[in-house]
Amino acid sequence: MILTLPLADASGGDAETLERWRRFLKHRDDLSSRMDLQTCNGCDYCGSRCTDGFLVTREEYEAARTFFATLPIEEAKRLSGEARTLPWPGAEETGAPVTYCRYRDMERGRCVIYPVRPTICRLFGQTSWLPCPIGAIDYFPEDAATFWNDYRRFERHTWSEWDILMRNKSFENDNVSKEGIVSPQDE
Repeated sequence: MILTLPLADASGGDAETLERWRRFLKHRDDLSSRMDLQTCNGCDYCGSRCTDGFLVTREEYEAARTFFATLPIEEAKRLSGEARTLPWPGAEETGAPVTYCRYRDMERGRCVIYPVRPTICRLFGQTSWLPCPIGAIDYFPEDAATFWNDYRRFERHTWSEWDILMRNKSFENDNVSKEGIVSPQDE
């Protein structure tokens, strides 16, 4: 069963799903507190895994967009203009490309939205199925797999898919008058 999260600013919504999300976030914070993050301080080897196409929840999508909107306009323009599709590191001679995450600062080698990064990003290097690329982490919280299975139960899409879904939702809302009557073009 996939649980759809309402937008953070949406009225109403499925109270049970929202409560499950809140419990999930509490579990995520607890799990993070048991991860060996000190070893990661200053390291960016996981940055090679910051590729486009991974799945995030609607809440994570909204948190990232909101955080990005707080950046100075020149910084946001610089980041938005960076090349994202590049030759795969170590396979340049093959021409195999890789497209990096839209929130990866390619120039500075860091995550632009690190404080609000999605769950998948928080797990990099901290689980047996997403191990540290340099082998510096050898302890993984025992409940990481259960945690991941809980996360998979929430509706998730790629950044680009959420862009389309939200644009379509916005379009639908733009075609509804204040009285809730659908405009003629939708009939």
